[in-house]
Amino acid sequence: MRGHAVRRQLVSIALLAAASLGGVSTAAGKGSAPPPPLATNPTPIQIFGVWHCGNHYCDWQQEINMIAFDQDNRWLLERGGSGADSARPAVNLVVLSFVHPLKLLQRTDTGELGMIPKGMSQEVVNYFKAAGIRVMLSIGGITYTDAWDAALSMDPETLGAHAATRGGRAPSSPRALVIANAAQ
Repeated sequence: MRGHAVRRQLVSIALLAAASLGGVSTAAGKGSAPPPPLATNPTPIQIFGVWHCGNHYCDWQQEINMIAFDQDNRWLLERGGSGADSARPAVNLVVLSFVHPLKLLQRTDTGELGMIPKGMSQEVVNYFKAAGIRVMLSIGGITYTDAWDAALSMDPETLGAHAATRGGRAPSSPRALVIANAAQ
């Protein structure tokens, strides 16, 4: 029974983080303009994404040299080749992997607000956003399963609130955040 409850919390937090961190997209904070009209023949959503581990074992604990970062990642911004699509991005989503769940909860990491690694800087996020690529941060990973269990057993509400805060959509309260997720 406990395992089922932990999985349910984990799924709720993962969905919350995905929805919240989508707020890092290029559409965030553009004001309250009306939505564009619907297409006559809508096209299904297509996601072409990549998991990005940075330059240090997916922990992003080293500062990023943006010149070297650009040289290593330019292919994501410009797919190359010939023709009209050559200058378009190769992806429309980059997932920066991984935020450590316990460090996020306890605010003991090396980067912004103590919640993310220093390599996952706003500069890295803006690098992709400037090309119209959405950016998400992935919490956890296979090597962090013990950290996930610990964070969820310690304080799942605060973990979710911290994930939402980093995504730019701070909830009115951690309790409201958890209640909203439990209703889904």
